Amino acid sequence: MSLLAVLHQGDSRLYPLLLRAAISHRLPLQVHAAQPGALFPAALAGLVPLGFGAALLEAPDFQTQAPGLVEALEPEAKAAKRVDLVVPERQGLRGYYLEPIALGHLLMHYAMGATLLWMGRLRPELLAGLRGIQQVSVMSPSFAEGDSFLGRLPSSQRGHTTLPERAEALARHVDVILYSGGSLPIAALQPYHTLLALAEPPREALKRVGQYLGPEELPRFLLSAVLEVLGQGLPPDAFV
Repeated sequence: MSLLAVLHQGDSRLYPLLLRAAISHRLPLQVHAAQPGALFPAALAGLVPLGFGAALLEAPDFQTQAPGLVEALEPEAKAAKRVDLVVPERQGLRGYYLEPIALGHLLMHYAMGATLLWMGRLRPELLAGLRGIQQVSVMSPSFAEGDSFLGRLPSSQRGHTTLPERAEALARHVDVILYSGGSLPIAALQPYHTLLALAEPPREALKRVGQYLGPEELPRFLLSAVLEVLGQGLPPDAFV
């Protein structure tokens, strides 16, 4: 039986999903939640002495602290300077950043090869998850900020930067709207759009699009990726 810690702050979105899946699918996995707060470094240092096989880091503060507390980083974690899964190994703790991988799997499932417009808070740490998208455009408060965001992508994927007041015109030419919180120009949404929401959108938005994928989708794909690393693979639809 393997032990998995979920380290979070405040209410956890991931722990209930993970616990229900582990019980209903009879996984050889015990899931424990904890809020270590300022003792987070000590919590990571205690994984091996306490017999834990991994720690899932849900709190953003923990994710940004963790790269300096582990001995090895997977490529996604090194590039994003974030860690959301820590696994003890013989040489020490290894850090993974699985959220962009989960986003990539989600887009592959629903929108492989599509064109996409990113709206809302820019999260460059997730750009690696857009590899399966044909072209990525962005709505940004400034052209400089948007162009910098797109500049992290391969040149073949780079679309266009638009300002919020001009987003409606660019949105007509994409398949997917990825919304990550903040401003969402409702008039830009069309019946042929898939709206992938990483944050809760205004209710009116749901009436204007053809397909809606809510904020609960990415955590399901993330937990599937976590269990795959731990050798306990379950599909995303197992997390309900």
